[in-house]
Amino acid sequence: MTTLLVLTTGRTDVQLVADAARQELDYGTFGELYDRITQCAWSIVDAPQTKLDKCARELPRDDLAVCTPKLDAVLKKLDGTPIAAALILETHRTTGRDPRFAGAVLARRCEERGIAVRRCAFLEGAETLEDRAVEADAVIRRTVVDRLARAIAGAMEATKPSLVVVAATGGLPEANEVIVALVRLQAPSRTQVTSLKVPDGAHSGGGDRAVEERFHPAAGYRARRRALSLIEKGNLLGAWGAVSHLENEREQEWTQVVRWLARFASSQPNPDCELAVLRHPRMAVRAALRVELALRAGDIPRAVHGTVAFFETAFWDWIRQRDFRRDDGAFGDAGNGFTFASPLQGERKARFRKPNEKEREKKGNVWFVNDFATGLEAWLPVLDKPALQRLWDALKDDIRSLRNDVAHNEPTPELMTDARRRMQASSLWSAGDTFLSQSLIGDVLIELGVSEPSALLERLQTEVRRRLVATAAAATPG
Repeated sequence: MTTLLVLTTGRTDVQLVADAARQELDYGTFGELYDRITQCAWSIVDAPQTKLDKCARELPRDDLAVCTPKLDAVLKKLDGTPIAAALILETHRTTGRDPRFAGAVLARRCEERGIAVRRCAFLEGAETLEDRAVEADAVIRRTVVDRLARAIAGAMEATKPSLVVVAATGGLPEANEVIVALVRLQAPSRTQVTSLKVPDGAHSGGGDRAVEERFHPAAGYRARRRALSLIEKGNLLGAWGAVSHLENEREQEWTQVVRWLARFASSQPNPDCELAVLRHPRMAVRAALRVELALRAGDIPRAVHGTVAFFETAFWDWIRQRDFRRDDGAFGDAGNGFTFASPLQGERKARFRKPNEKEREKKGNVWFVNDFATGLEAWLPVLDKPALQRLWDALKDDIRSLRNDVAHNEPTPELMTDARRRMQASSLWSAGDTFLSQSLIGDVLIELGVSEPSALLERLQTEVRRRLVATAAAATPG
């Protein structure tokens, strides 16, 4: 395992040691005190547990010793984990409060432990973190972000870590938030990232101790909102991608709802799904939802494919409930094939087809429902479902051929623009690219016994929102 340690520097990272006690440098002048330290001989010692409440305004006259309690706590936490390199992100400003010498001390401490060090000063001279006169730089200047990004990317490239430990325990909170985000962004996909913090344990009697940063509830609420926004736009897989990292976090069980949606979108087994419409017994319901979601997401190729598939699923919904023995004199079932007591003739023969070579090898010389165009033309009068017939009439040859264009060709923008035009002209899609709103679609679903088909997606999204928001409210005390 190759480990990269990413450190930030702040005013409490380096402390004075005297008389078996440690002492923070005075906040107002510690930049100047750091400058004086650089002119002296100094050594690094282990941090005493005892810590003085009063900050130091002057340096000892001799035997100058300093300690790095936060870094030591981090290294203790990682004891047994070989650290290949440390990246120290620091500031070198000339202001009196800048901890400009902390990076050098932390670097020496790391080097004493055999850790290679890379350093980056992301603020120098009289630079400020932000520029409130420029909106894009009002929180943190873009040039600062660029320096941080380059330094982190360089460390990643040089070390190729399998584990990155971020200890943004000191310094500027706004910069630290960006640093943690950049590390997570730039870490390779299989690289584990852990964030540590070091609460001051001097007054608790336990000493400084590095602990993994706790999950912040606000992150969960932000993720819920992001997931809901993506779901409303039809991007179910994107919603899961946005929140899947929270799946095992405490009190984030709501992610399971998003997971159900993603499994539905990817046609994966979904046995524990509690969203009834995603397990609707009518295949046509599920197929119609897929088309509506694809249109909301702007996925025209998938919507084209699904529009033709919707008819086929509705056809098979009727076939699955047919009594073939009574109505067709057939023995068997639609999945495994049929045999007949008497030879097939005329229209009856057109409704069934002989097995292809693979089917014959697996299931023998039986007959199957003919769901190709010739068979459908023969079946529709027998099924006698007017709405299904109207939908078939709307699916002209040039509409059905669009599915082949999607499946076998590159669905170019020009081709998909033409596909949208054809779908709208045939009243399969509305002018606003909706599917369930169309009477051709709704009538087929009503014929299958589905109530209020135009509201299927809205009801699903309302239920999803209820579950996510209700879970958030239940997790709030009081």
